Amino acid sequence: MAVITIRGRSSISVKPDLIHLDLDMQSRDTDCGAAMEMAEASLWELRLVLEGCGFEKGELKTSAFDVRTEYETVPDENGNYHNVFKGYCCAHTMNVEFPLDTQRLAEVLGRISATGAAPQLSVRFTVKDTETAREELIRQSAADARRKAELLCEASGASLGKLVKISYDRSDMNMISEARYAMGTDCLRASAKAVSIDPDDIKLTDSAEFEWEIN
Repeated sequence: MAVITIRGRSSISVKPDLIHLDLDMQSRDTDCGAAMEMAEASLWELRLVLEGCGFEKGELKTSAFDVRTEYETVPDENGNYHNVFKGYCCAHTMNVEFPLDTQRLAEVLGRISATGAAPQLSVRFTVKDTETAREELIRQSAADARRKAELLCEASGASLGKLVKISYDRSDMNMISEARYAMGTDCLRASAKAVSIDPDDIKLTDSAEFEWEIN
C-alpha cells in the first residue's frame, strides 16, 4: 500500500479579552506566628479592597503559599562566612481575573497600591475561551495537510485515497499576549485614570501529521 504523509500547520491571532492580575505579598518577622498574623491581616485588607472594586468573594485565588526561614551570610572577625538567622518569610501569591477593561484595571491597581498590604503586581492579558482557539488551530492544520496532499497527488499523477492515520501531540500553549502593562506605585496612588490600550493579539501555532493512502 502506497501512502503519503503530510504535516499540516496552522497559525492564528486571538484578541485578548481577559485581564489576569497576579498579586505577590510577603510578610517578615523574627517570630513565625507574627509573620503569619501579618500575612492574614494583609489578606483580609486585600479582600476588602477587591470587594469594594466589585469582585465577589472567592474570586481571589491562591496560586502559591509558603512559609520559609531566611538567613544572611555574614563574615566573622576571621573573614569566615556564616549563615545568620534573619527571620521568617510568609509568601502568598494570588490572582484574580476579569474582562478586559483598562479603566477598571487602573482603578483596581490604584486601590490595591494604597493599602498597607502593598503586594507586588503583575498584569497579563489573555483569553477566556481557550478551547475555541485550540479547535480552530486543529481545523486549520487538518485543512492545510489535505491541501498539500491533494496538490502533491495532482502534481504527481496520483489520487488521494483513504485517511489511515493522524498523529497529534497536544501541548500546552502560551495564551498570553506579549503586551506589557506597568505603572509606578506613586502614579497608581495619585490617579485611577488609565490610557485606553489595545493589547497585542496572541499569536498561536500548532501542527498535526496525517497519512493517506494514494492510488
